[in-house]
Amino acid sequence: MPPVDKKGPPRPTIRAIADMAGVSRTTVSLILANRQDMVDRFRPETVDKVRRAAESLGYRANLLAISLRSPRPTFFALILRGPGQADPDSVSWHHQAFEGMFLAGALEASRSLRLYPVVATQDLPETEDALQTSTEVLEGGVFGAVVRSPVSILHEPLSRHIQQGMPIVTVFPEYPDLYPTNVIDLDNTAAGELAGRLLLDAGRRRWLFLFEADIWEALRIRLAGLRSFAEQAGASLEEFIVPPELPEADVPGCLATRFKEMRIDGVYAPSALSAVRALYACMVAGLRVPDDVCIVGTDAALWRARGFPSITSIDVSWYRAGELAVRRMAELRDSGDSFFENVCLPPIVHPGESCPSTLSKQVTAAVAGPHAV
Repeated sequence: MPPVDKKGPPRPTIRAIADMAGVSRTTVSLILANRQDMVDRFRPETVDKVRRAAESLGYRANLLAISLRSPRPTFFALILRGPGQADPDSVSWHHQAFEGMFLAGALEASRSLRLYPVVATQDLPETEDALQTSTEVLEGGVFGAVVRSPVSILHEPLSRHIQQGMPIVTVFPEYPDLYPTNVIDLDNTAAGELAGRLLLDAGRRRWLFLFEADIWEALRIRLAGLRSFAEQAGASLEEFIVPPELPEADVPGCLATRFKEMRIDGVYAPSALSAVRALYACMVAGLRVPDDVCIVGTDAALWRARGFPSITSIDVSWYRAGELAVRRMAELRDSGDSFFENVCLPPIVHPGESCPSTLSKQVTAAVAGPHAV
C-alpha cells in the first residue's frame, strides 16, 4: 500500500491566485473579501478571473475571510516596531516598558470593541524581510492595521493601502512629513517648547540639544520647538550630534569634554538614550546634576540606576496612543472613510531629580490621565 500523505495538498495562497489571474495580491485580497463596496471597485471581468482562479486552485475561505464578509470585520493587523538590535545592557528597558504600555492600550480597546489583532513586528535583519512580513499580514485578510513607527520601506505600501480604502492608523512615525493623514503622534513642537520652559523655570540659560547620530524627523521638530522658545526666552542654544563612528564606551568622555567646553547649564535630550548618555557624561565631567547642569529627557521617566538621579522626562501616554489608534481604525471601518486628520497628543511632564521645577507639577496635573505614561 502506498504511503498516505496526511498533510494533503498545500493550501492555495493569495500569491498563487494572483499569479493565475494576472492581478496583484491586493486585488485578490479585496475581491475575495466579498465586501460589495470593495468588489464594486473592479471590472466584472477582473472579479470573475479572480474567483475562477480561486475555485480552480481549491481556495477555501479561512476565519479571516469569513470575518471580512461581515459589514463589521474583526481581524486587524497590529504591526509593532520590535526590540530591533538594541544592546541589552544599554536602554533595552525602553522597549519592554513603553511598547508594553502601547500594546496594553491596543488590547484593551480591542477587547471592548470585540476585535482581534494579528501581531507582527518590523525590526528584522533585512529590510526586504520586514517588507515581506508586513505585506503578508496586510494582504492576508485583515480589514485594517495599526502600525507603530513604521520603518521607511513600509511607507509606500501603507500609503497605497490607505488610498485603496484600508483603515490604517500610523502611530509615532519617525518621519511625520511622509504621513499627511491617519497619524497619532506626540505633539513634537510642544514637547520641544515644554523642555525649554522646564529649563528656564530651573534658572538655566545656556542650553544644549543633544542629537543621536541616527536622527529622525520627529526629533528635528522637537528641536524647532526648543529653538523657538529659546529665542523668546533669550536663552542660548547649542546643538551637538554624537559622532556615529564613536564606540559607545567613548561617548561619555566625548560628551563630557564638549559639556565643559560649551559651559552649558541645561540639556534637552529628546530620546531616552541621549538622556542617559547626558547623565553619564556629567558624571565623567564632574558636573553635578541638577546643581551644575539640568537635564530634561523624553521617554525616560522609567529609567533608574543606582547612584544617578531620576530623569525629568517629557513623555506621552503610550497606553492612550495604543487605545486611541485601535478606536480610530474601527471608526474608519464603520464610517467607510479612509482618512482622518492627524492627532497630536499633548506632552506629559514626569517630574524627576535631573531638573526640579514647579512647572513640572503644574503641567502634569493639567494633562495627565489615568494612564499617564
